[in-house]
Amino acid sequence: AWVGLSIGGMISMRAALAAPDRVGAMALLNSDAGAETWQVKAKHGLLKGIAGRVGLRPVMSRILRLMFGRTALKTQPDLISEWRSRFERVDLPSTFAVLDGLDGRDSILEQLSDIAVPTLVLAGAEDMALPPQRAEAIHQNLPGATFHSLPRVGHLSALEAPEAVTRHLLAFLEDAWPVVP
Repeated sequence: AWVGLSIGGMISMRAALAAPDRVGAMALLNSDAGAETWQVKAKHGLLKGIAGRVGLRPVMSRILRLMFGRTALKTQPDLISEWRSRFERVDLPSTFAVLDGLDGRDSILEQLSDIAVPTLVLAGAEDMALPPQRAEAIHQNLPGATFHSLPRVGHLSALEAPEAVTRHLLAFLEDAWPVVP
């Protein structure tokens, strides 16, 4: 079973297409199967330009609003503080390479019907990085997928709402592979 959040979900779907015998089930959290929009590509270019010259601090509040939902930003100050510190220490060349990879990905929405494994699709209702409509498009194009929206949760759902994500994952995995007593 492949469980992927964001880019991890993008990789999971591509793995299921490229090596279907190696993917028995998927849980796709806050992910996307489409190509990146030109608007997001432009924002990535601006981010790279600013960060490449002066670092991430000037754009950190924007990054946090993309990664965390409004509710977490208001109610989980310790989590936000910890991740602000982590984001401030990321390696910029590696981050730029990730953004280039995101910007260069192709759409696989039309190929999703070729995937025939149990799939859980979770979306944070407050996700600004990959809005819930992107996860809904996966659900609509992937036969038999189960979809759940997580209220008051942003992009990093497993950090913001670990109990809810774990509950959905465990229920999904139990349905995909029931344990015989």
